[in-house]
Amino acid sequence: MILIFQPETIFRWHRDLVRRKWTFSIKGIGGRPSLSKENKKLILCLAQENPRWGYGKIQGELIKLDIRVSQSTIRSILRRHGLLPAPVRSGSIGWKH
Repeated sequence: MILIFQPETIFRWHRDLVRRKWTFSIKGIGGRPSLSKENKKLILCLAQENPRWGYGKIQGELIKLDIRVSQSTIRSILRRHGLLPAPVRSGSIGWKH
């Protein structure tokens, strides 16, 4: 019987394979890249300076600046910073005034 590889070599290869399989490293996280701090600040600034604007209006203004952000992302940023949705935030007049 001719051995091409030593048994210890095969065992080492197997150990290395198992080690690489079960490392649970975070090197390959998928998904969208996070929004830059400047864009988050811009969203907060737009929401605070224009209290009657909703998520869609803020999204539209960002698209004009070639910044693509979903309404749900805008909503989560505003919620994270304690800003309520536009009608509640603005103190709108309503029908009776």
